[in-house]
Amino acid sequence: MRTRSSLLFCLALSLLGLASIHDAQAALLDPDWTQTQFSMNTGGGQHTGLAWAPDGSDRLFVLEKTGRVRVLSGATTTSTPTWSTFATMSPIHTNSECGLIGMAFAPDFASSQEVYFFVTTSSSKQQILRYTAYGTVGGNRTVIVDNIPTTGNNHDGGAIGFGRDGTIYFAVGDLGNGTGVNADLTSLASKVSRANRNGTPANSNPFNDGVGPNNEYIYARGFRNPFTMTFQPATGNLWLNVVGTGYEQIFVVTRGSHGGYSDYENNQPPTYLQPVITYRTNGTDTRNFIANGAVRSGGVATFTTTGNHGFRVGGQITIDGVSDASFNTTAFVASIPGNTSFTIEQSGLDATASGGNAKTTALGGSLTGGTFYDATLAPPDYRGNFFFGDYNSGNIMRATLDPVTQAVRSVAIWATGIGAAVDIAPGPDGALYYTGVNSNRIYRAAYNAIEQALVVSDQNINMDEGGMAAFTVSLAIAPDAPVTVEVARVSGDSDVSIHQGAALIFTPGNWNIPQAVTLFAARDVDTLNDEAVVRTIAAGLSSVNTTVRVTDRVMPDRIPQLRAG
Repeated sequence: MRTRSSLLFCLALSLLGLASIHDAQAALLDPDWTQTQFSMNTGGGQHTGLAWAPDGSDRLFVLEKTGRVRVLSGATTTSTPTWSTFATMSPIHTNSECGLIGMAFAPDFASSQEVYFFVTTSSSKQQILRYTAYGTVGGNRTVIVDNIPTTGNNHDGGAIGFGRDGTIYFAVGDLGNGTGVNADLTSLASKVSRANRNGTPANSNPFNDGVGPNNEYIYARGFRNPFTMTFQPATGNLWLNVVGTGYEQIFVVTRGSHGGYSDYENNQPPTYLQPVITYRTNGTDTRNFIANGAVRSGGVATFTTTGNHGFRVGGQITIDGVSDASFNTTAFVASIPGNTSFTIEQSGLDATASGGNAKTTALGGSLTGGTFYDATLAPPDYRGNFFFGDYNSGNIMRATLDPVTQAVRSVAIWATGIGAAVDIAPGPDGALYYTGVNSNRIYRAAYNAIEQALVVSDQNINMDEGGMAAFTVSLAIAPDAPVTVEVARVSGDSDVSIHQGAALIFTPGNWNIPQAVTLFAARDVDTLNDEAVVRTIAAGLSSVNTTVRVTDRVMPDRIPQLRAG
């Protein structure tokens, strides 16, 4: 059986001096973006994740499997960024896929400076730990959730994040031996779980049976190895990246849903959660067409296969060998009328033909971290896109979504040669940052802007009532003269205000240095969530709206409950 540990985490880093350099092996396939790199300046373990502190402080947190958290400071604000050690996890168990494998910032990080880590601490236990950031140094280590299961080998999961409801979501795989699969509701293995900020199970979890046998943390089930999760900024939906046996699968997880593992993988019956993106693990699928199985009418080509095709909308396929060569092409699946039929958009005369087949695109074989692009440096076609990596291929894929339905429209390779690609994160400058397990590099991809525009890092902000949140602003290209930018709430709840950064000035010398706008959400007497729109404006430039959603919640007890099981 192929597992992520067959390759993942097997190569050590050779860490070099800090510099912005060129690497011929890593390449962007999108000519509208430019890639640069930073190398590391001291020795350490393999990368397992990275994320920018969401407070405008220009701190990039990088996880290492062996337990060290490093911070790159000043990468977007100075020409000489520096590395420092934030914390070193101890005890830590690093066999196979174990170690420091997940990280999430609190929704009120701008005020609380709290960051959470998913760590394997022994051959039989994992924990969620909370630290407080004091600049580039972490303190106040607190165990939030204890006794998360592991066998000290593989399929430990590691996904962790904060939902729009303010609770902690985390995920564990099947521990490499089928633990917790299918109908099992007693184990956290093969599950997505959900906890309050103090580590206790969320009361509204779907399988909470009081004194019964179910584990009260369980939120959803049926996932083989959920390595990372991402909350979609615009919708709050939970996207879960699951490493598979025969198929890599991305799910939009809902309360009580079942991904089907280990009974199903990319062939779930209608009553199960359907993956929104799939691809064959380390290979491709080929499906033959029936006689007269290619029919084009009104700019849509419909193909009928001899058996269930297993394709998903947005998947990239190559049509070949059809007797009428005008059908042969590479395109994205537009719709799926049935298990043995699919359509693509295709111009040409109406026609019917026989023969041929459809072949999926090889993307890789070990799905890793993903993120949504929510900034405004790139044009609207990129906004809301989902970018994700694959360890085995070193590819990064770009998935475009329908702006109304949020359905996947296309999935294609966007970058290649990222050694053991493991995670990707949006930066305060509107660029995308990514890294690999066996890479000594942090890669930066920035859109090649040719017109002046406001670069706002976030068009969607989720924050806590009584807390602070932040986004950043810069310019797309150098101005000829100083540009004054104003930020104000223009609609919605008046409890949301601009705490800092209501007026910003950009010059030919600092146009590309992100400046922070800090938001404050005052407490009120009701128990309703609030929403407001904050607008960033500058003379002669298109304004940018940021939707701010505020979760009304009672601050949890800070005493850790040390529960899981």
